[in-house]
Amino acid sequence: MVKNGEITLEKIFDSLPDAIVVFDKDLFILNLNDPAETMFMTSRTKAIGRPSREIIPEEIEELVIKAMREERTLFGDVMSPVFKGGAKFSIQPIAGPIFSSAGVPIGAVLQIKDYQAIKFLAEKNLQKSQTSALPELIWGLAHELKNPLSGIRGAAQMLSVEDDSINTSDCATIIMKETDRLVSLLNSLKNLEPFSVEKFDKVDVHEFIREIEYLESRSAENEHIEFVLNFDVTLPPIHADRDSLKQVFLNLIQNSIHAVNGKGKVEITTRWVSDYKLNGKNSISIEIKDNGIGIPSKLLSKIYEPFYSTKSNGTGLGLFSAYQIISKHEGAIIVESEPGIGTTFKVYMPVFENTK
Repeated sequence: MVKNGEITLEKIFDSLPDAIVVFDKDLFILNLNDPAETMFMTSRTKAIGRPSREIIPEEIEELVIKAMREERTLFGDVMSPVFKGGAKFSIQPIAGPIFSSAGVPIGAVLQIKDYQAIKFLAEKNLQKSQTSALPELIWGLAHELKNPLSGIRGAAQMLSVEDDSINTSDCATIIMKETDRLVSLLNSLKNLEPFSVEKFDKVDVHEFIREIEYLESRSAENEHIEFVLNFDVTLPPIHADRDSLKQVFLNLIQNSIHAVNGKGKVEITTRWVSDYKLNGKNSISIEIKDNGIGIPSKLLSKIYEPFYSTKSNGTGLGLFSAYQIISKHEGAIIVESEPGIGTTFKVYMPVFENTK
């Protein structure tokens, strides 16, 4: 049972999911909660007493001014203002006046709904509900195996005819090519083999990302690609299956390398995420960003489907496998892409108490 006085107004204020900022009548900041600190990239100590224009984007401040002037609560349109540091994401501001006991406006309160957070949680729930894709996987596997097997059978049948017009070398090439396709497919399926959460251990994500970057950056094929690592060294280890997780990031990084087509930039960034919690746990994000060809919006919903690939020689199991593995770790993957600009894969992983 909760003891009297344990739940304070301050704790309730900080537990609200939306960003809340309180102003006086001259638009100086009186208080803000934890989500607002994250959104505006400032601490409560530094923000209190400062004018709103130093922290709050102009479009949002105008709504607060209008709410005080009209003495009523106003719901702003969904907008994407530029925040401190150049961040830009979709939000909806709601502003209302604060009245004195005499009914005179003495300040205002601002509530901001973060639509990026809502989208994240919605996609996280969707991802969790789609992790059981065995029927689709089996159907796709049967379809994919049928094609190379038909090619092998056809080439072997041609050889069995013993016709002088048959080019044995061409038939052998077909057989080897189709066999290689089968081997590649089966190797991809190995990455889908189950692993036990009981075998999870403390894993330093920076360690295996450095290993991947070291090998990929020294490949002759990637000599004109710029690799950039932006690591938050304060991140703790996470609770995970190291080999499976390394396979996920190897796949994502190789996808970015493929997207820049031999010349471009692949940037890997790690950071704390205080905006969201995964199953009640704090989380970190690992972002793989490239300035490659991008993915058309109509294809984004298909990229995690088994056997779907935009590569001519791809099995279509890499992202499907990554999706399953991250879900097993209670994490999530979100992709943002714009054709001609590039793609960013954001992997969110929970931080467990016993990893600190």
